[in-house]
Amino acid sequence: MLIDGERILAVGPVAEVRATADAASRSGSGGDTRSVTTLDARQCLILPGFVNPHWHEGLARRAQALGMPLSDHADPVSPFARGGDIHALSQNFDALYSWHEKMTPQESEAFARYALWAQLRSGTTTVGDVGSVAWPEALVGAARTVGLRAALSVWASDALCLPGETAFTRTRDADAVLARIEEQLLACGADGTGRIRGMPSAVYTANLSDELAEGIVALALRHDTPVATHLGALPNESGVVREYFGRTPVRRFAELGLLTDRLIAVHCAYADLEEWAMLRGARVHISHSPAKYGLSGESTISGSRMIVESWRAGQRVSLSTDGEAQQIGGMPEAMRQAWLGHNEIWADNTAVRPSDALLMATRFAADGLRWSDQIGSLEPGKLADLVLIDTDDWRYTLCARPLEIFLKVGGSADVDTVIVGGEVLVRGGRPTRFEEEQVTADFVTAAYALAKRQGWPVDRPSGARTHA
Repeated sequence: MLIDGERILAVGPVAEVRATADAASRSGSGGDTRSVTTLDARQCLILPGFVNPHWHEGLARRAQALGMPLSDHADPVSPFARGGDIHALSQNFDALYSWHEKMTPQESEAFARYALWAQLRSGTTTVGDVGSVAWPEALVGAARTVGLRAALSVWASDALCLPGETAFTRTRDADAVLARIEEQLLACGADGTGRIRGMPSAVYTANLSDELAEGIVALALRHDTPVATHLGALPNESGVVREYFGRTPVRRFAELGLLTDRLIAVHCAYADLEEWAMLRGARVHISHSPAKYGLSGESTISGSRMIVESWRAGQRVSLSTDGEAQQIGGMPEAMRQAWLGHNEIWADNTAVRPSDALLMATRFAADGLRWSDQIGSLEPGKLADLVLIDTDDWRYTLCARPLEIFLKVGGSADVDTVIVGGEVLVRGGRPTRFEEEQVTADFVTAAYALAKRQGWPVDRPSGARTHA
């Protein structure tokens, strides 16, 4: 592979690529040959950079868990579990709108830097933010520091569904929320790196007034961006939303102008047959996070075959990791669970193949972010975003399909090198732009400062890695 500046110039057999390099050098189009860098990628699996179109920065909330007991036997049932407690989720999500105010901007950037470093370290070269608890400017600053690509948003909610009522409660002015979203869109648009974009999002169908929905549509059209929200994510969602807003989530989105090919519908697994046809007809992009569902008690794969049926019907389907409040694996873990989970539910080893899982984590994910003209595959003319996995160990001996072995017995920790736009950002598992120890120390210090200020328990679990 030959990379010239930020872009891939040639991919193919060594002789062909060398001929292209020589021709580019003679014509002067290949840059200064005196500054050529060669990476030895023998014994490596070379993949496109992973694209994570549904991510939330929420590491600050981990400060609440510093005093968590080691035993898991008293853990409560998650509000996502057993079909979903939509009233509780609506209240929790709305409260997160102002969660950033608990932190200083400096603490917020420390959390965001560490969260984005965790993504980059596991091979993600592009993230799509579907609402984060960070200060918006801190998220932009952290993305610049870490160096990956990011479509950034803010946490957006102006309504909640209280139990015992039949109409939603407005919690803030929709215009104020829209102004905050547009401020972030303008900040991203002013970035000069070419790696940061804006993406308006609404956190949930139960936290969205008609005015906010219509305003988000207008912003997406004005700034030519995708839109993201959680839609059809839980079995109990449709009934509650219909009771409080008068229509089911999918039908409501269609009426409000959100059901278009700009929409990334997160966890979208629950819709009736008519709604499923509406989603397909509108070419809505569906993204799911299979490595997360067991942690939260969601039945997004097992409770509905809609996602893989959408995939088989030609719908745009991608993989993602979801939020950072929990210790969730990276995109390699999402690929493994998509491959194994869908196949187990369908009792069909070809429902999702390893190569399909890779497509969901790269090209199709980039398509959802409206970035597939630039990223998501290793082709001449595309931006040089790629991941190198070291395969020189016992797991890959006499292995004809290294991708299958990587997804079967490998994972995020096996990522050796990450390149974004021709720039090596991770080498040997270590960052090249900053000191990992400092980013980790800043994260831990910020977590303890926040916990102590809020009065949360700060007892350290045995063996926890801390620098406080």
